[in-house]
Amino acid sequence: GTIEVIPVGAVDWLEAAANYVKLHIGESTSLMRATMRSMEEQLDPDRFVRIHRSIMVNGERVQKVAPWYHGDAVVILTDGTRLNLSRTYRPRLEAFLGRSASSAG
Repeated sequence: GTIEVIPVGAVDWLEAAANYVKLHIGESTSLMRATMRSMEEQLDPDRFVRIHRSIMVNGERVQKVAPWYHGDAVVILTDGTRLNLSRTYRPRLEAFLGRSASSAG
């Protein structure tokens, strides 16, 4: 098998796919044998945040958060990708964005 080296900063978002995690890098994707939980433990919490049980996002790619139904919301990335933000993970994203805003200013 071939081993592909992907710089962490190049990853836009991650998606659970059974026993794998699908890495979204621009318009391409790569599969990695891992769980979302293991990825959450390994990735820098100042860069990546979980927004759904099956989705993590690179915070640098978040452009805006728009309300949706029943407390859920949609996270819109800089490339226009729309990802579901569940109300369970909403406080995590709000805390993450608060940290990002305070460290940037």
